[in-house]
Amino acid sequence: MEGKRPGPPSPSDYYGKPAATGQLETLRESDVAAITGYLTDPHALNVPSVESVFFESILKSAHLSDEMRQLARDYHDNGFVVLDNIFEPELIDSLAGRYEWMFDPTTTDTLPPHAAELFDQDPMRRLDAWHVCDEVHKLACHPRILEILELLYGRRSIPFQTLNFLYGTEQPAHSDAIHFSSIPSGFMCGVWVALEDSTLENGALGYYPGSHKLPEVQLAQLGIWGQQGYTAHGGDYGRFENYVRALVKARGLEEKRLEVPKGSALIWSSNLLHGGTAISRPGATRMSQVTHYYFEGCTYYAPILSNAALGELRLKEIRDLRTGKSVPHTLNGEALTITPLEDGRSRISRKGSKANPLSRTFETFKKRLGLGKS
Repeated sequence: MEGKRPGPPSPSDYYGKPAATGQLETLRESDVAAITGYLTDPHALNVPSVESVFFESILKSAHLSDEMRQLARDYHDNGFVVLDNIFEPELIDSLAGRYEWMFDPTTTDTLPPHAAELFDQDPMRRLDAWHVCDEVHKLACHPRILEILELLYGRRSIPFQTLNFLYGTEQPAHSDAIHFSSIPSGFMCGVWVALEDSTLENGALGYYPGSHKLPEVQLAQLGIWGQQGYTAHGGDYGRFENYVRALVKARGLEEKRLEVPKGSALIWSSNLLHGGTAISRPGATRMSQVTHYYFEGCTYYAPILSNAALGELRLKEIRDLRTGKSVPHTLNGEALTITPLEDGRSRISRKGSKANPLSRTFETFKKRLGLGKS
């Protein structure tokens, strides 16, 4: 055994040698190209451009105006940006003028059944009014907003839901990532637009800069199961809200309040903690519109209604407001096989994948015993 070294081989024996940092000149051309891609191409990773670990390098190589470069950096650092003078004043005024009709209780009597059902879900807001209000649709699909979202996320955005509010929500702090998520994660955001001045009196939005960088909490970490049905506000949801309150206290997060003039917009990351503050002047309105956006090339689901740790997802069947067409669930550019479960959740797999026979046997066993139900 003389002359033989015990233990693992030396670094020079490994594939892809040399391993030492700083010796890139000896790598194959394909490796150098791949490394350069990570450093310069916002599409090299399946993550939003502004959340990439290579963000600064990508930003440095991008051909952007100073204004857009700063906007991207602010979004990366804080998890939100506030925009002024984006929308035509005529559009804002026209939409605000529709609120009397939109929130008149008798309006639902004149709507098509699908729109009336959406309007009746919550008297404090109008869900998906884009079905019957052109101004709502125009604001959600505004080309300037879509352009900025594509810059921030590196993918084409998909406006899929609108919410119109007459009053401030006074909703406890939360992140949208518990309601709307994607695979890969992070490809969701919201845009809030003030249709009248937002002040401390009428319940300005509250938000926590930088909180989007905290890990997205999973239900399994909270010790709870996905909720049944289609509503997220019930059951164990209060446990999530208390988790957020504890997080704010433990991390010393500082709440900021959004006082902005009519026509301003706030774009925020799905994991940014935010909520509604107290309305100090009784009866004060705060007309606004929220549009939620996903991004192409993902699988879309609601974590609060899913048991993600078990692979049981409440998929969100979304429609692109611009085209009116349904958006398929994909991953890595491939269509997926969706297997429905009895509780409205689903499992996803690659096309052509076959279930393990033992897995099928286990599923049958669970069903017979009544297990796996939340």
